[in-house]
Amino acid sequence: MLFATGAAQAGQVQTTGGMVKGVEHGAVAAYYGIPYAAPPVGDLRWRAPQAAASWKGVRDATRPAAECYQGPPAVFGPFSAEFMIKGNISEDCLYLNVWTPRKAPGNLPVFFYIHGGGFGSGSGTIPVYEGAGLAARGAVVVTFNYRLGVFGFLAHPELTRESGMAYSGNYGLLDMIAALKWVKANIARFGGDPDDVTIAGQSAGAAAVNDLVLSPLAKGLFQRAIAQSGSGMGIRTAPLAEAEKVGVALGETAHAPTIADLRKVDAATLEQLTNVPPPALDSLTKMPAIPFAPNNDGFVLAGDPEDVKAPVQSRVPFMTGFNADEGLPIGQEITPAVFEANVRARYGAVADRLIALYPHATPAQAETSFKLLARDRYMANLVMWAQGRAANSGQAVYTYLFIQPYPALNGKSFGSFHTAEVPYVMGALGKGGRVFTAADEAVSRNIQDYWLAFMKTGNPSLPGKAWPRTTSTEARVMAIGPGGGLRHGVSTLERFLALRDFVRGGGQLSLF
Repeated sequence: MLFATGAAQAGQVQTTGGMVKGVEHGAVAAYYGIPYAAPPVGDLRWRAPQAAASWKGVRDATRPAAECYQGPPAVFGPFSAEFMIKGNISEDCLYLNVWTPRKAPGNLPVFFYIHGGGFGSGSGTIPVYEGAGLAARGAVVVTFNYRLGVFGFLAHPELTRESGMAYSGNYGLLDMIAALKWVKANIARFGGDPDDVTIAGQSAGAAAVNDLVLSPLAKGLFQRAIAQSGSGMGIRTAPLAEAEKVGVALGETAHAPTIADLRKVDAATLEQLTNVPPPALDSLTKMPAIPFAPNNDGFVLAGDPEDVKAPVQSRVPFMTGFNADEGLPIGQEITPAVFEANVRARYGAVADRLIALYPHATPAQAETSFKLLARDRYMANLVMWAQGRAANSGQAVYTYLFIQPYPALNGKSFGSFHTAEVPYVMGALGKGGRVFTAADEAVSRNIQDYWLAFMKTGNPSLPGKAWPRTTSTEARVMAIGPGGGLRHGVSTLERFLALRDFVRGGGQLSLF
C-alpha cells in the first residue's frame, strides 16, 4: 500500500480547486489524487488539458486516483510487483500526489517526479515512487499521472488543424506542463517553494525532462532538472509529419477515418490496437518499439533532445546519468562467437578495434565483456551528449553512474538494472519481497544527499565530495554506490575513443 493502514488524517490544505485532506506517515503528510486538470474524456480526448473543476467542502485525498489507461501490468525480468501499477485504469486520470513534512517550515525544495514506462505505461503511484522517504529528508515531493500511449501521444493531421497552433500528439507533455502550473500555484500551501522546483524523471520520464527543457511552454516553471536513465539515449524524436502518419494508419486500422470517429472508439479497443508488449528477453540489439511518444512539433517541443545543438529554452542546472547494468536481461547465452557477431553487426568500421579491446576468449569473458561494452556504449554517449550540451548552451551539466546492485529476486541478481536507482532516491526500499541491508540504506541516504544538494543549490557537491560539472576537457562522472567517487564514464580511454570514432563516422550509440 502507498499509505499505512490506520494512518491518522493529515491537516487540511486549501488549494486553488478547494480544500483537501490527506493522511499522516509519521513525520510526513501525504495527499493523493488531487485533480490538476479536467478528465480528458469524450470530446476532450486528444485535446490540451483543461482546467479542473473546483469543489465545495473537503476533498478526500487519502487514496490514490485511477491510473491512466494502459495495458495490464506484467512482471518480467527484474521488474517485480513493486515496479508495477495496481491496475485501476481510466481515461479520467489527471491527478497528482504530494508528500510534505508535517511541520514543513516553508520554502522547501520541490521534487517534481515524472514516471517512466516508455510513454505507454506506469503511474505516479507505483510503490517504488512513494515520496515519503525523500520528503522526510526535507523536500516536498510531487508525483502525477499523464496520458499514455495512444491517449497521450496520438498525432493526426486533423488534430493538428484542430489545435489552431499546428501541433498534435504531445498531450502527455501538455499534461506535465499543466501539473507544473498547478505546482506553481499551489505548492507553497504544502510548504514548498514554487521558485525552487526540480523536475526529475527516469527512462521515459528522463526523456520527458529533456523534452521540457526544450519546450517554450515550460519555461519558467522549474529551476533544475534531473534525467535518470537518462540523456543521450539514442532514441530519436520524430517530426510531427512522421508522427501524423502513425495516427492516420491507426484510423485505417480502427475503421475510424476521422478524429470524430476515433473519439467514439472505446478506450479498451484503442489500447488493444496499439498495445506494445514488454521487449523479448532474448533480444541483443532490438530497440524497444514506442509508436506513440512525444514528437518535434515546433510548438510544444521545439527540437530533438538528442541534438546537442537544439535550442535550450530552460538553461537550468542539469544532472543526468545511468545505472551500471542498464538494458534488459539477456536470455541468450553469450559465447565468444555470439559476442563477435554482435559487435560486428552493431559497430561497423570500429568493430575490429572493439573486439580487440574487450577480452572474450571464454564464455565467461564474453558475457562480462558484453555487459561492459553495453555500459561503455551508453556511458560514452552520455559523456559526449553532456559535453556537447555544455559547449553549445552553456548549461551546467553533472553526470553520474549508479552502481549499487538491487537485491536479488528469487536468488537471481540483475545488478543495477534499469529503474533500480528510483527506490533509493525516493527512500522507498523494501516495497517488495527482497531483502535490503544497512548498506542499501546507506546508499539511499547518499544519493538523497546528492539529489537534495542539487535541488537546493543547482550543484550536487557535498562537503568533502566535490562533483565537477562537465566541460569540453572535464567529463568525469560520479559513481554512486559501493566504492563510489569520481571516475571516467567509460572503462578505458581506448574504448571511449573507439566508440567516439564510431559516432564521428556516422554511427549511433544508444541505451538499448
